[in-house]
Amino acid sequence: MLDRLTPENLVYLAAVAAVQFASGQSAACIQLLSAFFEVLGDDLALLALSPPSTGEE
Repeated sequence: MLDRLTPENLVYLAAVAAVQFASGQSAACIQLLSAFFEVLGDDLALLALSPPSTGEE
């Protein structure tokens, strides 16, 4: 689904999502959300490089 979006549209989508997530939240909550999504993104990048093994080695 996301592979059909242009890079510019992905940036716009991310900005809109960030504003929506932050709306009405405290600074501490925004920091926690930021850290969570940073870790999530890093984990997804690692999984893309080396998918989990199926145990059939």
